[in-house]
Amino acid sequence: MKNYYFSLLIACLFVFVGCKNENTDSSNPVSQVEETVKQFKVTVSFIASKKDDFCLLYTEDNTVNFGENGVWKSIEGSEKEQKVEFELPADVFPTHLRLDLGIKPDQSDITLKSVILEYNGNKKEIVGQELGMYFRADENTCTFDPITGVVKSNIENGVRQNPSLYPQEPTLKQEIEKLVK
Repeated sequence: MKNYYFSLLIACLFVFVGCKNENTDSSNPVSQVEETVKQFKVTVSFIASKKDDFCLLYTEDNTVNFGENGVWKSIEGSEKEQKVEFELPADVFPTHLRLDLGIKPDQSDITLKSVILEYNGNKKEIVGQELGMYFRADENTCTFDPITGVVKSNIENGVRQNPSLYPQEPTLKQEIEKLVK
């Protein structure tokens, strides 16, 4: 009878150890897929007093000819600093970025606080005056004071223009490329 219990104990150990090894197998295809998905993310900190829609446009061809490639996000109006995150499609790595800061005709000045670029665990935070080294105003639509962060829309024929910040081309492109390393 003792041999029976001993044999049963040994069989249970083999089953338990065998199951344990199956669950800890690191070659799980699902975890491998998750590890290979890399997504470029941009987080913008700002103050905008009214509800609006922002857009992050991107190119992949080393030009600043921004077409329809963009990610739209709704923002809530607030006199306090808030953040919006833009995640580009998984297969996209941009060469240039443009920030479109609102489309509502009654939006007041927007204060840009920071822009964080993230890719593959690497991160670049652009804050304060440094924003002017990486972004410039589209002079047709707005002015941008990097010292204060204020983006002021141009008014033409009584109509507010939608403000856009274009890249300072060589500087921003180099910073984006550093994120790959």
